[in-house]
Amino acid sequence: MVPWPGRDTATGPRIVRIPETEVVVRRRICLLGAALAAPLAFGVAVAPAKTTKAPKAKTVTVTCRTQVGIMVGPGDISVFPPVAQGKEYGSAVCGKLLGSGVQSDAFTVPDSGDSVASYKLWLPTGTIHGTFDLTPQEGSFIPTSFSQTDYLGTLTVTGGTGLFKGARGTGTSVCTTPDGIHTTCTDKFKFTKL
Repeated sequence: MVPWPGRDTATGPRIVRIPETEVVVRRRICLLGAALAAPLAFGVAVAPAKTTKAPKAKTVTVTCRTQVGIMVGPGDISVFPPVAQGKEYGSAVCGKLLGSGVQSDAFTVPDSGDSVASYKLWLPTGTIHGTFDLTPQEGSFIPTSFSQTDYLGTLTVTGGTGLFKGARGTGTSVCTTPDGIHTTCTDKFKFTKL
């Protein structure tokens, strides 16, 4: 029989004393190996944490063509111009980028003669809202329509929902009304969206 290392064939097994520091080192190596092997055994890779960046705001330039009409107020049966305050609803066509939808606004006409309003564009991927201020322009006299008026104005984008959440911007409006009730506008604005 071949003797085993550390065994004396005449006296039996021999006990070899391992220094305490070596025991501690071996335990630490075993724990480290188990800690590294456990995630791999469960199919999880250990990777450093990623830092996320805030989404970058994108500037968008848009032209919308809106056609709105003043709505008959509660308790009324018709609308007679000039109207000092009210609500308007109608179509909004804003090209491929925003699509087509509906515009709603609530306006007043203060002593200055401007139409001041808060508006909302209801679009397929969200809403855009803000304010506008339209100033009536002096135009040519048309004897068949005393209510025809042209307007130039400014608009602001103060927010939105859906894809337009956090939108901010400014723009211009060129509008005309043949009768003081129906208004067609071309709005050009630039805004940032997330």
